[in-house]
Amino acid sequence: MWAMSLLRNQPRLSYSDQDGEHSLTLERDSTGIGRSPDQDLVLHEPFVSRRHALIQRQDGHYELIDQKSSHGTFVNGARVERATLHPGDTVQFGSLSSAKFQFLLDTGTGSTATHSLADELLSAVSVLAPDLADTRQTGREMEKLNFLLNAARQLNAGGAITDIFKALLQLSIQLTGVERGFVFLREGGEMRLALGLRSDGTIVAEDSTVSRRAMQKAIASEKKFSVSDTLADNDASAWASVMANSIRCIYCIPLRKQISPTEPNRLLGLLYLDSQIGAGSLSEIDHQVLDTVAIEAAALLHNALLADLESKARLAAEELAVAAAIHSSLMSITLPTVSYAALEAKSIPCLAIGGDFYDAVALDDCVCVAIADVSGKGVPASIVAATLQGIIHALMLTGQGLPEIAALVNRFLCTRRVGKYATMVLLKLYPDGQAEYINCGHIPPLLVTGSGTRRLKENNLIVGLLADASYEASRCKLSPGERILLVTDGITEVENSSGEQFGDAELDRVIQLTSLGGMLDCLAKFQASNEAQDDWTLVDIRYEGDAI
Repeated sequence: MWAMSLLRNQPRLSYSDQDGEHSLTLERDSTGIGRSPDQDLVLHEPFVSRRHALIQRQDGHYELIDQKSSHGTFVNGARVERATLHPGDTVQFGSLSSAKFQFLLDTGTGSTATHSLADELLSAVSVLAPDLADTRQTGREMEKLNFLLNAARQLNAGGAITDIFKALLQLSIQLTGVERGFVFLREGGEMRLALGLRSDGTIVAEDSTVSRRAMQKAIASEKKFSVSDTLADNDASAWASVMANSIRCIYCIPLRKQISPTEPNRLLGLLYLDSQIGAGSLSEIDHQVLDTVAIEAAALLHNALLADLESKARLAAEELAVAAAIHSSLMSITLPTVSYAALEAKSIPCLAIGGDFYDAVALDDCVCVAIADVSGKGVPASIVAATLQGIIHALMLTGQGLPEIAALVNRFLCTRRVGKYATMVLLKLYPDGQAEYINCGHIPPLLVTGSGTRRLKENNLIVGLLADASYEASRCKLSPGERILLVTDGITEVENSSGEQFGDAELDRVIQLTSLGGMLDCLAKFQASNEAQDDWTLVDIRYEGDAI
């Protein structure tokens, strides 16, 4: 009968604000949450939608359903559309900085436990109570069972990793009666101190008194290592840390979790307890309880670590999205309008942000155009690209000559030692059709005439390799209707599903037949479902003729 009452769980959301602790029992099959006054739980935070989320009872469990809210619903730091709630889960609405709501299942005994731990507790009753006729034994068993229930409540009330560590240490110190405890977290094959507590609750840092030998034995044996009385143990009594610091008892418990049926238990961390006052006196029941608490803590730690990774990944994605928006704004160029030429351009990064860019500036006597491709991809390349674009834009506005601009950009990259280089083409087109250009290791500009296409092959060294490199411009003459196309190598190196590249020949063909927008359509069809491996950037400069 007692066991049945233990499993009659009453779900609720627990939260706190400036008015104190609050609890909402989920009595209905569906509980609405949002800013609207008609919701069961009314929230007034700015990022909460009017009808933000629902909690629905589904076949004995509870589902959290986002109602297409503007700013999202989060479980343990991860944004979700729909999620099954488990005891101890932390729920937030609208923002990760908003109030934290904890999903709890009351057992009806004043404590809260997970369903998985409830099974452990029920089996523990039979183990810890072989003879219920012995009232003293029964009292001892119920005392330990109550300790387990309390342990489950405290561990599941944490949610965050630090809270789980603190609850684990407090419970373990209370059970064993030791002076202090430490939780170590495994990082990169090493054990790093996560938290240390004394029996009075004060935080303690790791020092030389911690027995690393005991920790190594527990890790190597893959099970708990304990010495109740070091003075009576021939091995432990000879350890340097034990002798130097008069340590009398040590308990080391690996925190392991089996991730999958085919994978062995993964070592997540280690619980270390010790005392200098006197020998330990844990009974077999005490050891079983301590093991159960450690097992449950390992499971919660694993879930918390996953939630922490998801939260960090989400925050990183949000920061990348902000960076991409800023980068896009910096790269958003309004092409100048001049009477003697028409300019079109497009840049499509293969990742969230890219290392290609173009720019154009109209001066009194000409229009200046630039296209560049910074080595690498992603964030590092995009930072250098945004910097170079700003430098080149400013230099073009001053009317600097093309060789001088290239030399200054080259010197900047070399002296700053950013570990990046760039290929680029700088071009000036004059009203009479004269074009001056300088190619720094880039794909040759493509001159498109009525009779065909040809590449302007004069070349210079790429920028960012040799600080004292010199650069020389070349010239050509355009007739009305003729074009110069500038592209980055992401265009010609696009591959189809057979691994064939788009190539120069196909580029020559499509540029004769279609506009820049049509070229991009041809590229997309050629690539089909393949992922882009590099940024796409094109600049099309059509000479219209001098209107004067």
